Amino acid sequence: MKELFTMLTDPRFHLLYGVTQRFSMGPEPRQVRLNRENMVLSEGIKKKARVHPFMKLGTHPSPLKGDLYSPIFGVVSDVNERSLFLEAVEPDEELRALAAEVRKADVMELARDCGAGVEGRKRLAHLLKELGLNTRSLGQECETLIINGLNPDPGITWAEPMLMTHRSTLSAGLALLRQLSPARRIVLAVPKEMRLQFHDLEIAAVPSQYPASVNELVVKAVTGKERPDGVGIVGLHNLWSLGRVAETGLPLVETVLTVGSLRHSGNYIVKDGCMVGELLDFAGIELREGDALVRGGPLRGESLDKLSRSVTRGSMGVFVVEAGTVPPMQGHAPCINCGACVLICPAHLSPNLLSRYAEFALHERARKAHVQACLECGLCGYVCIARRPVLQYIRLAKHKLAEADLQKLTPLEPVGAPGNEPVSKEDNHA
Repeated sequence: MKELFTMLTDPRFHLLYGVTQRFSMGPEPRQVRLNRENMVLSEGIKKKARVHPFMKLGTHPSPLKGDLYSPIFGVVSDVNERSLFLEAVEPDEELRALAAEVRKADVMELARDCGAGVEGRKRLAHLLKELGLNTRSLGQECETLIINGLNPDPGITWAEPMLMTHRSTLSAGLALLRQLSPARRIVLAVPKEMRLQFHDLEIAAVPSQYPASVNELVVKAVTGKERPDGVGIVGLHNLWSLGRVAETGLPLVETVLTVGSLRHSGNYIVKDGCMVGELLDFAGIELREGDALVRGGPLRGESLDKLSRSVTRGSMGVFVVEAGTVPPMQGHAPCINCGACVLICPAHLSPNLLSRYAEFALHERARKAHVQACLECGLCGYVCIARRPVLQYIRLAKHKLAEADLQKLTPLEPVGAPGNEPVSKEDNHA
């Protein structure tokens, strides 16, 4: 059993790496695959349409989801329900002239014009949404707002260089965050080994051993309480994105991520929609037979089946897990009741039971066993001797319960009620 927990002293699970260099710029993509996610495409955006950097491609109906912009000079090569594909082209004079018409916005001045109070914050959030920012976590109604300054997963290394060498970007983001949030107290949580001062920002030193970077555990480390009232949390990645828009005055078309394998790791500013295969080539990482490709963190990310998958907005890492370094998961392997996942679970749950409830569609049993309290840290799957996809099962149960709850909230109109009259054949042909 001891072998299961070598991770607790394994340096790979330490969230402070001493990485302080500035981020490298990623590749200029030859092809871009953008996630439409229910976007309403702008007029004229169809196959063969020409686009230029920062050209608006779509608007999301949600006030919390950022609108979609082109990161490159290109032509629309394909459009489907899930994705918008762009092929890079060499711009002619007309396309360059259109790109030159894109005007930078003085975001801080616009923020001041929005005014204070609830309505002012709503106007500012809408402005930032129109500039491509997801604002779900930025305008939380809370008294204390914590900025999670830790790397979100083992292997991800961009947090420390972001804190040490991108101060101006973070400061610009912080100024906007103070306009967006009503919080009277803003605290930056950093690993306890860092000696960091950030002008007028309160610093809280927290543990740096994974899973200490999970939001709920950061909140507990800072406040000493579990799920305290009046406390919100926002990621450092979001703060950087805010600052990037404030500094450039342009829509957000980039993300920061770690590209890593057993032999190589680097942090890059990558254009939205960049293909994973192209990114690996740029980083000099070769994918061999039997290797696994992961988007996100090694513990909480998602496996990819194709190199033509892309970097999505907010992606934090792309990793190659070399064949033989981690035993593969077996989707239908039975649980052997070893108890390793129970012992390591930071939320003190029974992941073995939760995963079995999900496997056999006993979702209400999972609810009663507090599946919603799962932090999704991924440690359960890492230590599983049977190599079961424990985290994936738990996520499935949460998804199914959310669907069931949504159906309960949506009243069904009885047959024959006004507006539900049977449709005649004549109506079908109208």
